Order: sequence, then C-alpha cells, then structure tokens
Amino acid sequence: MAKPRLSDFSQVAEIVAAIAVVISLVYVGQEVKRNTAAIQGASLQAIATTDAETLIAVASDASLSEVVRRGYEDPAQLDQAEQFRFSLFMRNFWLSFQNIYQQRELQLLDESVWQSYLTVICGMKSRPGVQATWPGHAHILDDSFAAVVERCDETPP
Repeated sequence: MAKPRLSDFSQVAEIVAAIAVVISLVYVGQEVKRNTAAIQGASLQAIATTDAETLIAVASDASLSEVVRRGYEDPAQLDQAEQFRFSLFMRNFWLSFQNIYQQRELQLLDESVWQSYLTVICGMKSRPGVQATWPGHAHILDDSFAAVVERCDETPP
C-alpha cells in the first residue's frame, strides 16, 4: 500500500471543508427562518396591543366614544373641542394603519392579515365623517399608503 501524500490529505481537507460550509449554510438558513417568524410574531402582537389599547380607550371613555360616533357621521356637528378630539383620534387611526401597511411592505405581515386590515381601512374610509376629514390627514402620511387609502373609493376590498 502506498504511503498517503500531502496532496491526498489536502483533497480530503477540501472536501471536509466544503461539507462544513454546506452544513453551516443550512443552519444559518434555519436560523434566519426562525428569526423572521419571531419578528412577524412580535409585529402581530404589537399591532394587536395597539388596536386593543385604542378600542379600550374609546370604549372606557363615554365622552370620547360619543365624539367618535358622531364624528364618523358628520364632524361638523361637533363643537370645536370635540372636533379636535376627533381629529386626534383619526390621526392616531391613520398613523397606526400606516404602520401596519409599512410592516406589510417589509414583508413582516402575511398578506391575509393585511387584507383584513385593508377591509377595516376601507370600511372606515367610507364613513361620511372620515371622508370629510381625510384630506386633513392624507398630506402627513406616506404617499404610497395614502394612495392605498384613496383606492378604497374606487375598488373596496
């Protein structure tokens, strides 16, 4: 039997190194998937928490609840202080949903989750009071999100 040469050891080392690189890449790929899932879960939890906080705030404050209810129909029937409260409420609404849209654009939300929120957005946009106040909010929002909201009038989800 011939004595192994240094080049034989070198070839074996290259093969072992190549296998190690492939195993490492598979591991990194799995970790990236797990990390992405964790980020998506955290995004969904943050959205749910924000939604719940807003709904609880409206539900637990009878005067705010009444301002929002009447503002949805016709903000002109609100006095100056109530119009300000309604405007702040709607600003929070649009900024929260813009955040959800941006998370969708970053692919942190499943498309079905986005479609659910788009249904809510378009439903809100169809209310007379929301339509009346939309121009006062649209200009501060991201152009691409504002365009999505504008399309609600043309083709609701």
